[in-house]
Amino acid sequence: MRTLLLMALILGGAASLEAQERNVHKGFWVGFGLGGGTNLSTGFDGESMGGFGGYLKLGGTPSQKVLLGFESLAWGREDGNTDKTRGNAHFVAQFYPSATSGFFLKGGVGVAFADQSTSSGNTTVSTDKGGFGTGAGLGYELQIGRNIYLVGQADYMLQVFEEENVAGLGDIPGTNSIMLFTLGLTWH
Repeated sequence: MRTLLLMALILGGAASLEAQERNVHKGFWVGFGLGGGTNLSTGFDGESMGGFGGYLKLGGTPSQKVLLGFESLAWGREDGNTDKTRGNAHFVAQFYPSATSGFFLKGGVGVAFADQSTSSGNTTVSTDKGGFGTGAGLGYELQIGRNIYLVGQADYMLQVFEEENVAGLGDIPGTNSIMLFTLGLTWH
């Protein structure tokens, strides 16, 4: 009976250690992902519209529960001979409520951009606009290798621009919002 109890304690302790070693965050990290999303605002394009999305992020790990770094999120769509791109590039903080769970919350602040390129024959006219960008998101990372994680995330981006009429982009609204859903990989 003692042997069984001792074995149960050892196996329970080993399982607990294994769970604690999962989702180990340390040092430098880098990640990317692809997916889709919706430009929720109707001000830019006259209607809410879907498109492709993606992100690239990298940074460091000050603690097991916090990652700090840089993230670039982008949404794009092709409408006939017009390519539309919207995105944010910002400093991001990613917080894990539990050090052993893959669930995280994140937020960032930085710059926003909007670009539109229209092609006609051999001529392409490109117009862009910059502004303030911020965002928030949540996600889950699943360890699939020693330092590799499969990451699903949802991101909300808010863009703030000066209201004006710009040739090529048309009426620029004061704000624009985008929702992205992506699947990616992160290396810790």
